[in-house]
Amino acid sequence: MYYSKPLTLSVALSLALLTSCASKKAEPEAWLQDKDLVVQSLQDAHTGNAKLLEKVEALESRISSLELASNKQSAQIDALTFGLEEEKKKAAQRKSTPINTPVSNTVKTKALNKRLDDLSAKLKVPAVVTDNSDEKNQYTAAYLALKSSRYDESSLGFSKVVRDFPKGEFTDQAYYWLGESYVAQGRNKDAVEAFTMVANNFPQSPKHAAALLKLASVYESLNMIGDARAVLNRVTKEHPDSRSAERARVQLSNLAPADAGTKP
Repeated sequence: MYYSKPLTLSVALSLALLTSCASKKAEPEAWLQDKDLVVQSLQDAHTGNAKLLEKVEALESRISSLELASNKQSAQIDALTFGLEEEKKKAAQRKSTPINTPVSNTVKTKALNKRLDDLSAKLKVPAVVTDNSDEKNQYTAAYLALKSSRYDESSLGFSKVVRDFPKGEFTDQAYYWLGESYVAQGRNKDAVEAFTMVANNFPQSPKHAAALLKLASVYESLNMIGDARAVLNRVTKEHPDSRSAERARVQLSNLAPADAGTKP
């Protein structure tokens, strides 16, 4: 009995020591198991930060590009405004010149002032953007048909444009090319109607002067010399400083005398 207590105590201490060693050995094993997860988490975080940095840099680059474009546009507007003011000053000085100023210079001054006013209006009033994709597609298809000498197809196409879009963006030009299509088909009376639409209803059209010249030519081919002369005189009055006016003067000089042909 004297030796039993020390023996029991020794056994207990040994068991405690073994348990402690086993616990310490288990800790590194648990760390090794979690190590891959921790490393992967760090790598994912690093990758996420890199992608975020790329996005930030891309946004900064885009902002810089937009700022440059905005500054360039502002500079262009300022330059145009300055140029307009200078031209207006010059025009005002020309207006104050003596009464014996040549008539041609006076006409040019009026035309210049009108152009300046138009440009000023464009700068002050933003353009209204409308969805005209259908009209544009129809107009383009008809124009390509005309340029491919498919005149039946082009006349039908341009007729549809002016019917579907009577106040569209391309209506005036559609009437003009409709007239050209009719001329190519030998339908001169129909061409007169098409060109007359441009001449009388679209005075601001870029095709206005050309439509007048074509109308005069068709009238001449129909032996309607008086009408041709009247239309050519319109060109010289409504577009006095244009190349179309020069062509009209040449055509006027080549016309037969007024009594050589009469309106049917």
